[in-house]
Amino acid sequence: MFTVPQSNHPNVLVLMCDQMQHSRMNFIDPIAHTPFLNDLAAESVYFKNAYTCHGQCVPARAAFQTGLYPHECGVMVIYGFHGHGARLTPKYQTLGHCFKEAGYQTAYFGKTHFGVPLDQLGYETGVENSPIDDDEAERLGTRHVPKPLRPDYRACDQTVDFLRSYQPSDKPLFLTFSTNLPHPPFFTEPRWAERFRVTELDLAPSYYEETFADKPLFQKEHALDGNHGALDELEQRRELAQYYTMIAEMDSHFARIRAEYERLGLWDDTVVLFIADHGDMMGAHRMRLKGTLPYEELYRIPCMLKLPRGTRVARAVVDDLVSSVRAPATLLKAAHIDVPAQFHNGDFYDVPFQTEAPEGEHIFFEHYAAYWGLHPFYAIRDRSFKYVRYYGDDACEEMYDLDNDPRELHNIAANPQYEAQRGALAQRADAWWRETGGRDLAYYESADFKTNTHNRV
Repeated sequence: MFTVPQSNHPNVLVLMCDQMQHSRMNFIDPIAHTPFLNDLAAESVYFKNAYTCHGQCVPARAAFQTGLYPHECGVMVIYGFHGHGARLTPKYQTLGHCFKEAGYQTAYFGKTHFGVPLDQLGYETGVENSPIDDDEAERLGTRHVPKPLRPDYRACDQTVDFLRSYQPSDKPLFLTFSTNLPHPPFFTEPRWAERFRVTELDLAPSYYEETFADKPLFQKEHALDGNHGALDELEQRRELAQYYTMIAEMDSHFARIRAEYERLGLWDDTVVLFIADHGDMMGAHRMRLKGTLPYEELYRIPCMLKLPRGTRVARAVVDDLVSSVRAPATLLKAAHIDVPAQFHNGDFYDVPFQTEAPEGEHIFFEHYAAYWGLHPFYAIRDRSFKYVRYYGDDACEEMYDLDNDPRELHNIAANPQYEAQRGALAQRADAWWRETGGRDLAYYESADFKTNTHNRV
């Protein structure tokens, strides 16, 4: 049984963070300090198996705005990387456009990574992150924070100021607050430091177990370099401790914003989505940060959806496979807004109202290039297996039996015992790639693509 309140268009709040592993929340991980997220989980639908469609900031965020896979909207890499100028352009409808056209006041504060002004993407009010020098940081009380992360503190202040001057009216509010936290550079936030003792932290088991015996050669090469390979055990634990302090600080920012919604009397009837753009390796598989790696630590993300007061769902904890590319259409449906044809990749709004997961479910994801090179792939995951196809100069395959090898240590792509499963997944992944406009490497290295000509209005 379920009911849906009959309010026409509820307020909608998006809380997005950057580079957060799915499990680093206190109700899953007792070491984490996330009181706000704990409270949010208690009144939300929690999606246990949510996955990003891309393991890098810019493409993942472009997909979240458009409901299109990165290769569909043409944003497959951070603009400037490998000579590419791909940016999100007004050629595509965004969440901002959709909510604005539906009569919402639209606002965005914090990290964007879109490469174009917010007003071109449908946001009437908002402030993008910008550098904060030492003098301003002194005034704001953030002198101890590394310069790349100071804007989060200011963005939270700006969001709070906006809400303190906000006058609820017949025009509903669509607001996004997007943090850079816990994205590197990693630092220790002093007020949380004592909570996380380095010697008491455990690294992912694959930190010790990974051999790269049957993995693509470039993974081993990068694991051994000094930039993206895991640190020695003590240093990697120190980085994990820093990561925890940054998540705690992020949580406190979210709590401040919730307090303003409660002061306005809006929280109970506001749709709230908490989601990360992607995860972080954090020592798993002897890797840190992110790269063209298909593993759970990078692609599985936290995701919670709070629906308006009075909404009854069949499942408050959902183990269905859901993709971040379906999140924007989910928000539109939750706000009772007609979903434009562009958002054809679907949604997961109806999932918690269903009593069980459907048969044969699967998700797709992709990666093109990152800080440590060009190693493009596209991939499919179903309930039991993950299949990855690399294309271009690194053409090869990875496949994992997730039921029996959840740490993804043993690549079974070449194992004849799994040929039937490999063939079926490969066929489905290849079909998805073709049907959604995916091309070979030559196109993505062409002048048309690199100059973003393909992505102009």
